[in-house]
Amino acid sequence: MQPRTGEIIFLCAALAAIAGLYFAMAPPGLASNEEGVRYVQMKNFARNGSLEIAWPGYGLGFEAKDLAGQGGFFESRGGRLYAVAPPLFPWVASLFDPFLGDRTVDFVPILFMVLSALVLGATLDRVMQRGALYYLLLAAFLGGSPALLLAFNFSGQSLALALLVSGLFLLVRHFREENHHPAQLAGAAFLAGSAVLAGPEFLFAVVSFLIAAGVVFSIQKRWRDLALFAAGAGLALAVMVLHESVLHGGVPGSYLEMMLPYYAFSGIRCALFAGCVIASLALFAASRRENMTPGLRAIFAVLPVVLLLVTVSLTAARITVSHLMAVFPAVLFGFYGLPERMGRMMKKEDTLEAILAGTVILCLILGAVIQRPDLKRVLAVWLPLVPFVILLLGAEHRRIFDDSRGMYVVLLFFSGVALLNNLQEVRSNLWTYKDYNARRIEFLRQHTSSGDAVLFYDGASMEHAGPLFFERVFLVAARPGDQEGYTRRLAERGIVRAHAWSNDPFRDVRGFDPYAHESMRQFPMLPRRGSCCGGTCRERYFYLIRLDTGADRSSGNGRGGL
Repeated sequence: MQPRTGEIIFLCAALAAIAGLYFAMAPPGLASNEEGVRYVQMKNFARNGSLEIAWPGYGLGFEAKDLAGQGGFFESRGGRLYAVAPPLFPWVASLFDPFLGDRTVDFVPILFMVLSALVLGATLDRVMQRGALYYLLLAAFLGGSPALLLAFNFSGQSLALALLVSGLFLLVRHFREENHHPAQLAGAAFLAGSAVLAGPEFLFAVVSFLIAAGVVFSIQKRWRDLALFAAGAGLALAVMVLHESVLHGGVPGSYLEMMLPYYAFSGIRCALFAGCVIASLALFAASRRENMTPGLRAIFAVLPVVLLLVTVSLTAARITVSHLMAVFPAVLFGFYGLPERMGRMMKKEDTLEAILAGTVILCLILGAVIQRPDLKRVLAVWLPLVPFVILLLGAEHRRIFDDSRGMYVVLLFFSGVALLNNLQEVRSNLWTYKDYNARRIEFLRQHTSSGDAVLFYDGASMEHAGPLFFERVFLVAARPGDQEGYTRRLAERGIVRAHAWSNDPFRDVRGFDPYAHESMRQFPMLPRRGSCCGGTCRERYFYLIRLDTGADRSSGNGRGGL
């Protein structure tokens, strides 16, 4: 089903217009401290072309451990400073930095989001003809799913999504084109596995994809396909092991060690889902008996789907399930016609559809068994399912939409609801934090000078200030006596201008004088959400406090910077 040239031009023009709209809407700024560290990585690649961060503190005799605090996204290895976050995405972003400057953080995620949509469109071309449903599915991907959030996040997940969709493109070509190369199946597994290098949060979806494909190939006795797919997965695993070993000295690396405990599985939930899966398979096997009446066969065929949905709803944290239904209700189509799909799989039919559906269901289960789930982490697990669901709807469009025209209305309604909820999520969360952090960085820029030393008592606040990283000397005073040691070394170097940034100067800043107003500046914190009582609703502040290093008294000729 090859599209005509005019259709390709129309799709490219439409996606370019959407990209321009996204870029115009995106406020400048960084939404999290992790984005601040990626910004530092990007600028360091653009300026120095190295993994080691060229920290200005070296010039004053400080060591990497004076900046790399516990639990942060910087680390000290061999006395040198490195970022914990995976370097692939910042390196790619650094290629655009000479042309776009700081707007690179807005442009690159949108670029990969639009490229993902373009590749997904080319993939849908191989399973269906272009029409109203085709463009509705692309619209559901771009706006009616949490993939929209990636367009406004300076995160490796946008690159990971593009790699994953590219892997699905090769998978579809293998099954839907007559003249396909055997290496396409290995390439599909390799690209999907490589997505973890850009966005480690994709690990669960990629593992689900590899397991689902392996199970389907085994059931259908496609041993050659299984061998090719395993070769691609093995190559991706080897690259990942090499990546972790070279960058972090072992497997798992620092970032995975930091991330994985938050995604630990609950033993009780795992046991419940294991029982659910066993019961569902038993019911499906019972429904295939020849001596069963048609009515009872229909009940036994539907019960596994009901059992899975009920178990996911009751076992997972309700707040995460309800949030998924708000931002991507189309995921429910993954369960549509599940018994018939399993029956066709057993007959060695619809291999592609079985792999896609299996990935969706397995990844939903993995997200549901997380021991301490929250919205952000579970959504990061489930977000990669979006292209699988969209492609599944395209592959089964005849069974789902042609047999029941009302399904068009259902999909349109789902996409509309998800679009409104995702726009609200972007506006109330991402853009709010972007705007706030942009104002905070500008505040620091106005009240400090290039070469000044700034002491942070919270590593996250320091990481948020990434755009000033190479212009100031950032230090983290997390240990007892750090402030005194830092100011003494600054004085020895003749540095007069030093500042402390704290939300509680009475606790953090030694010798703090609350009446020295001329040496203190206030910056308001973001107000807390939700109800509060007992006086906790009062406005809170960050404080920028001028520190006296004593350099001007000891030398009489101190310097104000590097």
